[in-house]
Amino acid sequence: MTEKQTQAESVVDFLLSAHAADALAMLAQRELASHNHLSLLTELRATHTAEQAAGLLTLATTRQRAVAKFPDAARLFFTPEALEQATAWPIAQHRAVHLHSHAPPGPVLDLGCGIGGDTLALARQRPVIAYETDPVRLRFAQANAAALGLSGQVEFRLADWTDELAADRLPPAGAAFADPARRAEGRRLFGLEQMIPPLSLLLRLQARIPALGVKVAPGVADDEIPPGCGVEFISHERTCKEAVLWFGSLADGGVRRASVYDEAGWHTIDASLVAPPVGELAVGHYLHEPDPAVIRAGPFAELCEMLDAHLFDPQIAYLVRPRRGAGSGATPFVQSFLIEEIHPFSLKTLNRRLQALGIGQVELKRRGPPIEPESLRPRLKLVDGGRPGVAILTRRGEERLLLMARRV
Repeated sequence: MTEKQTQAESVVDFLLSAHAADALAMLAQRELASHNHLSLLTELRATHTAEQAAGLLTLATTRQRAVAKFPDAARLFFTPEALEQATAWPIAQHRAVHLHSHAPPGPVLDLGCGIGGDTLALARQRPVIAYETDPVRLRFAQANAAALGLSGQVEFRLADWTDELAADRLPPAGAAFADPARRAEGRRLFGLEQMIPPLSLLLRLQARIPALGVKVAPGVADDEIPPGCGVEFISHERTCKEAVLWFGSLADGGVRRASVYDEAGWHTIDASLVAPPVGELAVGHYLHEPDPAVIRAGPFAELCEMLDAHLFDPQIAYLVRPRRGAGSGATPFVQSFLIEEIHPFSLKTLNRRLQALGIGQVELKRRGPPIEPESLRPRLKLVDGGRPGVAILTRRGEERLLLMARRV
């Protein structure tokens, strides 16, 4: 072990101690903005080494950021990089429930557990054997399992699971979950064969443990998805955070699915990839903008049937619905707008309509035209103190359109 590794282990020992817990409780009550870091470090160094003080402040600030992902962040252990890579808790729970309900009996292998985000969610469903090559992350994962009362559900192993697979030492399991690295030395890796480990190795694992889930980037190319596997695009806070390739009994027959999370919980919709209906676009129509996960999965025919809607262009992922009866036909899968005006698009026309409608705050939406809406914002002529409004830039065929709308 190098001197640097020994020093890191010593800081981890300290951070996991009762002495550190007292200091972390104190920091949790303080303002941890960057302009306060120097004074906080000075205060901490009065009773701790420089390395311990830095470790305390880093963990405390990371815990504050982690609240957005983990409801129990205040008592969990993170490194900044591991937190960035960790799955948000609602997504981890959602995946764990799917895996548990579809996999055959037996423990699940968590292959590259990091600080334990997925491990903890899986452990609430069934026993887990968790592999990790980074000793600091592994110790934090162990501490996190203990903090949530899940130590008895998880066996942690400091090992490279790919070496264990090559040596035929992986234990029997009902299922496996892998989160391959999609960055190396600060560079983003594109393509399933560029991941670490690559898809080809994961498929060798799947030959041994058929029920396999693999977390991949939400932009995964359709032609890279292996035949027969299911793919689920997952949205949290209106952002398509990730995709999962499901194999074996987890694949649900190779379904292509969107899962959307909101305050009411999870909502799923499966895509048949049947062509959706196409119809007119008119003032007074409701326009529905699908969630990004829905756009990636492609259940447009299903959404059109659900909302009694249609596309106005087969290449544009906007649904429209005539204004019939009460309500817009709202669903968690879309955001809805009422179209108030339709014009050929030009910046001159947009500015003229902003002035005429008294709009002082405009939300810019785009689907179709090669225009970045925010690049237009400095050139907009808004009305001081004016009302909010929505401008949607789109196209129908080759015709570029401006839709003036409002949220409903």
